[in-house]
Amino acid sequence: MNKLVLPAPSGTRFDLWLKKNHDSRLPLLQFSVAGKIVYAIKSAAEYYQYFTWTHYSDEPISIEWDDDAADISLFYFWQPETVHREGVTYLVGEADTLRAVGQGEMETWYRQEPLRPALHFSPFSRWMNDPNGLCKIGDSYHLFYQFHPHSTEWGPMHWGHATSDDLYHWRHYPVFLQPEQNLEALGATGGAFSGTAFQGNDGNTRFYFTERLPAYDLYSGYREVQKCALPGRWLDKVESVKQVLSELPLGVGCDFRDPKVWFDNQQQRYLMLLGAAVDNDPAVLLFTSPNGDDWVFDHVLYRADKTFSQHGGRCVECPDFFPIGDKWVLIMGIVGYTEAETGRHNLLYALTGEFSQGRFTPDDKALQTLDFGTDFYALQTFRDGEKTIGFAWLYNWASKKTADSVYNGEMSLPRQFALNDAGQVCMLPVPPPTSCIIQQHEHLRACSEGRLQLTLDAWKSFSLQLKGNEISQLYLTLRGENGQHITLGYNEDMLTLQAVGLDDMRYSVHVDELSELSLFFDAGIIEVFANQGSQCGTRRYFHISECQYIVLEYNSSATLTTALLSQYRTTWSHQ
Repeated sequence: MNKLVLPAPSGTRFDLWLKKNHDSRLPLLQFSVAGKIVYAIKSAAEYYQYFTWTHYSDEPISIEWDDDAADISLFYFWQPETVHREGVTYLVGEADTLRAVGQGEMETWYRQEPLRPALHFSPFSRWMNDPNGLCKIGDSYHLFYQFHPHSTEWGPMHWGHATSDDLYHWRHYPVFLQPEQNLEALGATGGAFSGTAFQGNDGNTRFYFTERLPAYDLYSGYREVQKCALPGRWLDKVESVKQVLSELPLGVGCDFRDPKVWFDNQQQRYLMLLGAAVDNDPAVLLFTSPNGDDWVFDHVLYRADKTFSQHGGRCVECPDFFPIGDKWVLIMGIVGYTEAETGRHNLLYALTGEFSQGRFTPDDKALQTLDFGTDFYALQTFRDGEKTIGFAWLYNWASKKTADSVYNGEMSLPRQFALNDAGQVCMLPVPPPTSCIIQQHEHLRACSEGRLQLTLDAWKSFSLQLKGNEISQLYLTLRGENGQHITLGYNEDMLTLQAVGLDDMRYSVHVDELSELSLFFDAGIIEVFANQGSQCGTRRYFHISECQYIVLEYNSSATLTTALLSQYRTTWSHQ
């Protein structure tokens, strides 16, 4: 039996998911206080079940777990009154004990894997995909995310939750949403799919999300309904969930998900966008409501060109819609679509236009591809004062992690959105706080005849910012200890990100004149921002986790004005 004695004040809550491996005459897990058993799991199913218990005394708790008879996929505890400062403490099985990993131990936990990023958010363990419910409540940012607590692969969807004061340093919260039914028991998929936060003028926050009901086919025949969840006082748990929309408009199939909700002051009613397909064409649907509970279909806000369905596009996912100045921006992913010329997939598209009286009139321009990589998907934005901030899932379904790991999936850097003079949607990273910077140096003097070579001490996380004039050719190569490398090249007005044998030159974008370039490297994650974020590229590489050499080559007739190199520490550090 694994055993751990914890000092814990009254009101401490415990959550765990457990399944039995075989029958046992002893409890699979038990809590004892002063030698008396106060909670015992005497038997369980052969699939993971959720258990929760609250400690109602100030005496230490003894936890005993038979790790031979039962498996625990996730186990943690927290104090509701202090979770906003301390987060949850995880309990991890090791040898003959349970190891407590709280906020003070997170840096050690996150450093144990070389491919763990320092700046990009990743879950404590298990699988993570789309960002959900992004919002700022008081002084705290809230990041919810698609989460599977039982595996590092996709499965029945829950909502994980973390909070931050600066969009970089995070505290893990309890799991926020669970599937309506135990899908493990049913041998089915589904669960609490993606959704957004709605913040009313009364100061209350509601979360609208899609519940995929138990399904036995990933691609057809399932049913998706829309629900609204109200959080409890401490935002650690859901207080209530109700279904608010299930009826499908004419021509809409089983894909009907990912609500974006806001209140329209012009019409004095609530509006909801949903991703779907209409007669097999990927589409965005608009619904209206007088109260946020009773929804009716209004019209198809956007319907994709036939090119998308002809090349595998099944439906729109994760639609987002927000104003920048006097323009509105529609952002969407089209699941299943593969770009015929390049083979790229998991792409996000943006469209600007006017929105008035519930009607969106797109500008007369082509869809903008938001990111020329394929690891920036399921973007969600929120308002932070006058700024629009967003995160995306930094992964794609085709890539597989090459190393054993306790987790899978990461978020992009937080990005701020703007429109440039040409009407392009631009994204720039919210700068990491100064507390994350280990060192920062300007290397202009080291540039000689169009070349800069820097030797690093196995840096895991850094950025290089370049500015200049008359740049016609540029090659930035990052090399690891064993010769692994990634190159960002600019030639003949094309900006290309590649790792030989992994990218096949497909990750490219046209850039007329290159004047500014920022590259972030973070344990194999690359995020590129060119010309004030008018062109961005994101890729997740698993063949390189540290960089030892940076080589920059550019046409000698160019004039560089900035070559700023910054090294970063992990955001889980207490420095």
